[in-house]
Order: sequence, then structure tokens, then C-alpha cells
Amino acid sequence: NCNANATCTNTPGGFTCACNTGYTGDGVTCTDINECALNTDNCDANATCANTPGSFTCTCNAGYTGDGVTCSDSDECALGTDNCHANATCTDTPGGFTCECNAGYTGDGVTTCDDINECALNTDNCSANATCTNTIGSFSCACNAGYSGDGVTCTDINECALNTDNRNNNAPCTNT
Repeated sequence: NCNANATCTNTPGGFTCACNTGYTGDGVTCTDINECALNTDNCDANATCANTPGSFTCTCNAGYTGDGVTCSDSDECALGTDNCHANATCTDTPGGFTCECNAGYTGDGVTTCDDINECALNTDNCSANATCTNTIGSFSCACNAGYSGDGVTCTDINECALNTDNRNNNAPCTNT
């Protein structure tokens, strides 16, 4: 009369019943032990425990790899399994990753990273005497005619002192 989840052992003049591993009881009645609920499992902290009849299984959580007893973070960025936009940077996080649009772009980092027009938004650092040109992901500055420099700093060119003016040599020159 041993339970189906028990082992019957023959003894002189009788027998004994003992519940199998993973079950508790007197051998005639055996109840499954829920190792997960009792926290007697050996699953990794980054794994999910699932009770099974007489035992349990461990499965690594999303973003982790391993056998469930040992789970390691998956670097989705290095593995190329992230879904970041082409104009975004992937950053590995424990159990996942984040996507952030690169400088010069705006969006959620996954579905959109649109070019920011720094010139139209007046967020460029061009000189007041320069022209701002939007480029993909950035901008460039070029000094206006009559000025020299890198576009961020523009200095007036003195055409009179350089004799690059186009006046009659008998007329006075005034730099403007």
C-alpha cells in the first residue's frame, strides 16, 4: 500500500514505505515538496525556479545565459543582439541593455534617432560673423566673406592694410 511516489522496502515479515526524494510524508501518503516556495532550490539569483513533481528546474532569466544554477549576464551589445538604432549607442546593463541616440541625434534610441538641426535651433557655437551649415549628426561653421578664422572665432580682415581692396590708388581706403 505504498504511495506511487514512495519506495517499498522488503523487511523480514513485512515491508516499509519511504517517500522518494522531493516528496514528504509517511510513505503511504506522499506530497510533493515545493523547493521553490521553500527556497531550498539551488537556482542562481538571476534564474527562475519552477516546481516539478518531485523536483524543480532552474532557468536563467532574460538577459542571462547558463544552466539556471549558474547564470551570467549576456552582453547584448557585444553579441550584436540589441535592437539599437544605427545612430545610437548600446550600453550593457545587468540582464539587459539601453540604447541612447548619439550626439547630434534625438529620439528613443531604438526606433528613431533623427538628426538635430543645430543651426535652425541656434544651438551651434558659430561666430555671429559665420554661416552655420547643418550636417548629418553635427554642423559646421564657416566665416563670412571679409572675415577669417575657424568659424567659431571669426576676425575681420583689414583689406586696406593687406592691399587687397579694389579701390583707385588715389582714393582713401576705409576698412568696413
